[in-house]
Amino acid sequence: MLAVVVALAAFGAHAAVAAPLQVRTSFDEADVQFGAPVHARVSVVLGPAVRTGSVRVTDDLAPLTTVSPRRGTRAGNVIEATRVVTCITAPCVAAGGVVTPKLAPALVTAVLANGRTVRVAAPWPALTVHGRVSGADLGRAQPPLRGSVAPPAPTYRVAPSTLAWLLDGAAIVLGLAALALLVVQARRWWSRRHRDTPTDQLEQALRLAREAEARPAPDRRRAAGLLARLLDDRHEHLAGSASELAWAKPQPEAAALESLVGDVERERQT
Repeated sequence: MLAVVVALAAFGAHAAVAAPLQVRTSFDEADVQFGAPVHARVSVVLGPAVRTGSVRVTDDLAPLTTVSPRRGTRAGNVIEATRVVTCITAPCVAAGGVVTPKLAPALVTAVLANGRTVRVAAPWPALTVHGRVSGADLGRAQPPLRGSVAPPAPTYRVAPSTLAWLLDGAAIVLGLAALALLVVQARRWWSRRHRDTPTDQLEQALRLAREAEARPAPDRRRAAGLLARLLDDRHEHLAGSASELAWAKPQPEAAALESLVGDVERERQT
């Protein structure tokens, strides 16, 4: 690249007197295969009369296909515009296997110091494109294809067998957790169902009766009635005494309730 720029600069030093613009087009390879990338280059040598920044390069390379943006460089009075192209359209294919696509010349415009605009059209060198499929290949029952229609092998972040084991393990853990929760709930239900046994209820009624001895008569009456209901099936005579005390007129006395509680406690101990 540097040698080309130096050569063009040397050539421009002699040609600038005759013309304000010297344009040259080139391909890095003039004999390529179908679809191969090619560097297309437009080199411009500027004369001293050209205004800086006024140079415009138009290089429509159809039917070639551009595969990179154009890149411009400048070294002294030499400007280069380069892009990568490839030949992949219908004009790039011929029955004989070789084709030379027709390209429009590159057009370079610039404004001189006196305001005059100059234009230079530079033709492109011949670009020979060879097809990748020959007549012999097409005549074969099974053409030699480089591509494969088989899908690529799948890839996984986690191997399926490992994932299956992990899911099985998670299912087992969740199942055990559900079973443990069921056991806890069952124990709670059983505890609530059997929390208050008749014995516990009688003990609570006796405690309430002791507390009711120091309370107003309605509380003593309710405490005696509760004892009567709890003693009904187990101690009929005590249940009768408790019932009479609950309905006593004008009111159940504290001493009578205390005596009833003592009788019930002694009966429970025997």
